[in-house]
Amino acid sequence: MQFNKNSFGLVPESPAALAACLPQQIMPGTSGTGCLPVVTSGPLADTKGVVQMAIKTNLKVSYFQDVADLTLFLTADGRLEQQAWLSQWKTLADGHVVQTAGVPPPSESVEAVCPKFEAQSIFFIARRDMRAQAGTDNIYFSAKSFNGHVLLAEVALRPGTGQAQITVKSAQPQYVPLLASSLEKVLKA
Repeated sequence: MQFNKNSFGLVPESPAALAACLPQQIMPGTSGTGCLPVVTSGPLADTKGVVQMAIKTNLKVSYFQDVADLTLFLTADGRLEQQAWLSQWKTLADGHVVQTAGVPPPSESVEAVCPKFEAQSIFFIARRDMRAQAGTDNIYFSAKSFNGHVLLAEVALRPGTGQAQITVKSAQPQYVPLLASSLEKVLKA
C-alpha cells in the first residue's frame, strides 16, 4: 500500500500493515475488509484534502483516492484566548468565504451550533449579536491542526433564513477551504 504526498502527511504505519489487516487470500468475486493503521509522518503537499493511494496485488496495481475531513486532524488544545484570536484575525489576509444555504432551523442558534463544533475540536471564542444591524448572529471559533497550525473562523448565522456565511483564515492557506467545508458540513448535520 502506498500513499502519495497529501495535505495531512498520511502514510501507512508500516509497509506490511495492509497484509496484517486483510485476509491472506481474497477469491475473485468476493471482498475483504480490514483496518489500515496510518500515521501523519509522511511528506505534506497541498492536495485539497484528497489522499491518493495505490495498492499492489499479485494481479495488478489499483489506484484510488478519498477526501479526508480536516476535523479528523484537529487537536484538543485549539482554543485561543479572545485577545489572541482577535490579534491573529487582524494580521491574516482576507479569508476564504463560503455562503451556505440549507442550514436546518436547529443549527441556526448559537446554543445549538457551539456544542456541535466543540465535539469536532472547533472551539467557541466569542459571540457578537448583529441581528439588529446586519441580521446576523456572528460566532467566532479557533482550531489547531495536528501539526500545530492555528485556524480561525467566523460563522455568521442568519436566523430564520437557513443561510450562513463562513469565513476562515489561517497562516497555512491549504487548510482554509478544508475547514470551511467541514464547518459547512457540521452546520447542515
